[in-house]
Amino acid sequence: MCNFRIINMKKLILFFYLNLICKFPCLEILVRHIYWYNYSLFKKFKPAYKSVCKNDELNFDLILNILKSYSLEGKIVIVHSSYDALKNTGLSPECIVDKLIELVGKNGTLVMPAIRRYKEVKEYKYNLSLDENLLSGIECVYRPRKTMITTGLLPYTLLQKKGSSVSLFPLSPAVAYGKDAEAMMKHNLDGFCPSPHGPNSAWKYCVDNNAVVIGLGVDLSHFLTVMHTHDECSLDWPIKKWFRYRKFFIDDSSTKRHIIVRERIPRWGQLFSADGRFKNDLLSNNILHVDNLSDFEISIVKSKELIDFMDKHKDKTYPYYIPKIFYK
Repeated sequence: MCNFRIINMKKLILFFYLNLICKFPCLEILVRHIYWYNYSLFKKFKPAYKSVCKNDELNFDLILNILKSYSLEGKIVIVHSSYDALKNTGLSPECIVDKLIELVGKNGTLVMPAIRRYKEVKEYKYNLSLDENLLSGIECVYRPRKTMITTGLLPYTLLQKKGSSVSLFPLSPAVAYGKDAEAMMKHNLDGFCPSPHGPNSAWKYCVDNNAVVIGLGVDLSHFLTVMHTHDECSLDWPIKKWFRYRKFFIDDSSTKRHIIVRERIPRWGQLFSADGRFKNDLLSNNILHVDNLSDFEISIVKSKELIDFMDKHKDKTYPYYIPKIFYK
């Protein structure tokens, strides 16, 4: 009974969030502050951003037919996914990955986010009162082929596939297979204090080559990794103290290296990102395209269109709505 009430409460919260709160960015930001400063109280009511297929069977060939209508062969294709939402296809993660590789073809490249969990700092994830300088003194060990992946079974499966390439950058690393896989990873560590989505990142390479971003069973507007190239590649980003510094030791067969990198301080996204308004804007401007198959969500965004749209917005910090007191 308790779980049933929680599920109904989640649906009610999501309804009001999407249909009322998201229409007013300032209200959405206020709600985010209330939520994150009381995370332990509200976390059980957090809505899931994954599809729940109501049918016992989900035909993956029908999903592929929808994807083929976007002419993805020969392109760089970034996939954000939920294998839980794909289980009803009856296909293994290995089979789904192989079908996606076949979809992009021999001249295409399949890319997935392979975000990691570091045991050295896991207890600090939701702590808004944390002294940001504390993490700068903790060195995490990054083993590109071994460190735990938090983004699901499909990225893990792609990482294990022979011939795949993985970024040596420890934050928000990409894993890829195909024509451009090695090239997009080649310079990820270059530059002074590089950042996960900066000028030399795999994600910027994807944007520069107009990668297509796909969501399979997830609300893609909440998983658009490439959007962060907008602020991390900006030469005049107006917010002060946007980054914090992190230490890593990269432990790989080809590289053993200590490195200091920059990371966007999580509280900016937690407190000031108007995600709901952002999604509505992308839909109304035909940047985000959504198809539904038995309540399974298939989403498409062209990365260059996305970044161009964000660059042209009148608010330089869009989709973050940040008070002027935080400006430089």
